[in-house]
Amino acid sequence: MSLRGGGIVTRTIMTEDGRSEVLSHFVQWRLRTALRVCQWAANLCFLGAVILAYTPVGYWLGRALIVVVPVAQSDYIVILGGDRSRAVEGAQLYREGWAPKVIVTSNKGAKYAAAVARAYGVPTANLVIDDTSRRTADHPDAVGRLGGIDREESRLIIVTSGFHTSRAKACFIRAGYKNIRMRVPRWEAGGEYEPPRKGFTSSTRHLPAIVHELLAWVQYKLYGWV
Repeated sequence: MSLRGGGIVTRTIMTEDGRSEVLSHFVQWRLRTALRVCQWAANLCFLGAVILAYTPVGYWLGRALIVVVPVAQSDYIVILGGDRSRAVEGAQLYREGWAPKVIVTSNKGAKYAAAVARAYGVPTANLVIDDTSRRTADHPDAVGRLGGIDREESRLIIVTSGFHTSRAKACFIRAGYKNIRMRVPRWEAGGEYEPPRKGFTSSTRHLPAIVHELLAWVQYKLYGWV
């Protein structure tokens, strides 16, 4: 306490122990808040999983994610990622005569997918490799940089997995591609691709892939990639 201008000014001096106590309460409050947020997030995830598995919502979402159309004569077959089944499908399309060139676009899996495509009948001279694409959003520009690609005129058959087709297509459309057709591996479905059927067994089997794609859509929307 001190005198100033005839008045009394009171000063409160916080000791080291007092500051430590305030800090301790603040840290505890932050921890409790974080725990509550995690608990709510876990509850929402569990509720979402139950809805997707036990209601028709999972079936509807699964069908909405798939945008496969019949193939047509094209200029390039584009295999996204280093997945073996995609490479086999791309090679099969090449052997059927749907396009004269095959592009493999991936990062670490490009060489493997190219080797699979060659093993299934694609000549090295007709195979183009892009090993710079780390994510789905990278593929359109990476393919465009390979040379000979006209985003408005070139006709592409894009091979990827079923639930990934809608996001991949959205990325290519946003990058300016006008003539694209999405394709998925036929052998996985025993013929032409069939969307997931209704029922608990089918829903639970496809649940991880559906959830992954839904979260990826949210991320891509936030980053402006689609």
